Amino acid sequence: MKKPVLFIWILTVSALLSVGKVYANAPSLEVEGYARETPPGAPMSAVYLSLHNLGEQKRLLAAVELPGNQEAEADLHTTEYREGISRMRPLKQVAIAAGERLQMAPGGVHLMIRGLRLRAGDSLPLRLVFTDGFSLEIQVPVVGRDKTGKDHHHHHG
Repeated sequence: MKKPVLFIWILTVSALLSVGKVYANAPSLEVEGYARETPPGAPMSAVYLSLHNLGEQKRLLAAVELPGNQEAEADLHTTEYREGISRMRPLKQVAIAAGERLQMAPGGVHLMIRGLRLRAGDSLPLRLVFTDGFSLEIQVPVVGRDKTGKDHHHHHG
């Protein structure tokens, strides 16, 4: 079974600002990602995205929203290791350099989802909000965990 993959291409003509105007200079983005199933008894889960900035300008991801869900929260975080202890630290924004890829991963930059039960096989709608006012709505698949608690997904070349 192949890992569910989501590719979204945003063409400069079709990118819309949250105010509804066409944003003619919006750089293209390629987005791939998945959400982890919420572990039993846990109040939160994580989402990992790969954001490839195909444009010529740096992009700053400032927020992630959960459209249509007033109870849950999504926050940007990173994991820091100090004195042998890992701690999550919230981030105000994440930069994606022109032509570069931001790879969110366990132990690094990721999205924390609180207040929402994610089940394997579901799809999670997200709105990515950038500092320039550009926003992008995507859906990522929710993947399960095996009995060891590790992510249960596969990478195929």
